[in-house]
Amino acid sequence: MTKEITTLSNDEQKAIVDAQDVLTSKQDVLMELGRLQAFAHIKNYATVAEITIFKRIRESKEYKGLTYKKDGKTATVATIDEFCSEFLNRSYRSLKEAEDYLETFGESFYETSKQIGIGNREMRALRQLPEEEQALIIESEAVEVGDKEAIRDLIADLKAQHKKELDTEKKKAKEIDDQRQVAVRMRDEYQMKAMDYQTELESTKFKADAWVDQTKHLLFEATKYESNAVESLSRLIALREHFLDDDNLSPQVTEYLAAGLLHSFKTLAEDFAQAWLETSNILEGYLPKMRPSLDVLQELNDSAMSNEE
Repeated sequence: MTKEITTLSNDEQKAIVDAQDVLTSKQDVLMELGRLQAFAHIKNYATVAEITIFKRIRESKEYKGLTYKKDGKTATVATIDEFCSEFLNRSYRSLKEAEDYLETFGESFYETSKQIGIGNREMRALRQLPEEEQALIIESEAVEVGDKEAIRDLIADLKAQHKKELDTEKKKAKEIDDQRQVAVRMRDEYQMKAMDYQTELESTKFKADAWVDQTKHLLFEATKYESNAVESLSRLIALREHFLDDDNLSPQVTEYLAAGLLHSFKTLAEDFAQAWLETSNILEGYLPKMRPSLDVLQELNDSAMSNEE
């Protein structure tokens, strides 16, 4: 009897090799999966070893392509959420949260907290605290002796204190924002008044028999606004000197004050420089006759008195 020899095609041989490669690539993840499932039966929380394996599988993405039975049919894992729920009987969120706790608090505190029954609510609250306050709890005597209630109370107290501090900061931030809005409104009002004043001036026409009085009025207005500008600049300078003379300001306060003052001085300097350039260009032919408005007013008065004599 002649034994029949089956010859595989190139495509069939390639399919077998590919299947062997897939099985080989999944061998490690399947072994680690077995360890994870064993841990899940031992304790009702994720251990350090379980989290370490979970993280390695999550980062390698080797869970993709694993198969499982669902409603009597074979399904293939596509996402980490699917892998966790079907193979580990835990949610991805709970495992990722445990991974975050482990990275934040370290192995010792994580294991201790789980062994004595510190729940996720307390762990979340602890994670939201500043690092120095986290350290107060992690290094406390309550953790050393495993006093669950004392740890909970300490977390609750620091959480309440932290909330109070945040509320105070929010209140200060709101006050600053309110002040900023007032400043913006004042600036807008000043701009509107300036526009109204410009409209008023445009409606004023010089009259041949009243030009002296009109000129005096406009020069008086110019002197008044110049005085206001000088007063504003003097007040800014006084603020700057007060700021520089205070040695008790924190670095944060110094940074904020410096930022605001620099911007105020820069804005004033740029606006006045631009106004001067525009005005000097428009009235370039009169630059040699430039002198203080008060001197011009005095000349007008003297001229008027001479004419009367």
